[in-house]
Amino acid sequence: MRRIQSQSGFSAVELLITLFIAFLFIMMGYQLYSVAMQGGGESRAKAKASNYAYTYLRAYAGIAFTSTSYNTPCTTPYKMVNNYLLEAPNTIMNVEICYPVNSPQLRLITSKVSTGNPSLEVTHAIYVGQ
Repeated sequence: MRRIQSQSGFSAVELLITLFIAFLFIMMGYQLYSVAMQGGGESRAKAKASNYAYTYLRAYAGIAFTSTSYNTPCTTPYKMVNNYLLEAPNTIMNVEICYPVNSPQLRLITSKVSTGNPSLEVTHAIYVGQ
């Protein structure tokens, strides 16, 4: 009489291969997660800079005609109204007001937020009439 041996469970090699494949999937998921988080941080910084630029743009749109110091033509270098240092390190915002040539009844207001990182620069501009 022959006895038939049945195998139960996994061998050590099968278990090691399964663990290795699981480790590869976990590492791929971690790298995907870190890339997504980095991209989200850059988007958040650009959105915050855009909000600052737009807020100051609208604030200066209301006072563009209140002072004679804003009577600079756009062909000359811009008249810098203010140079703000925002809370983020090395972040500077410029607000500039000038009028287009042959249109002294208009004002071009430009607000620009830039950081030490050259890839992060946000500019908003608007024309305001009298």
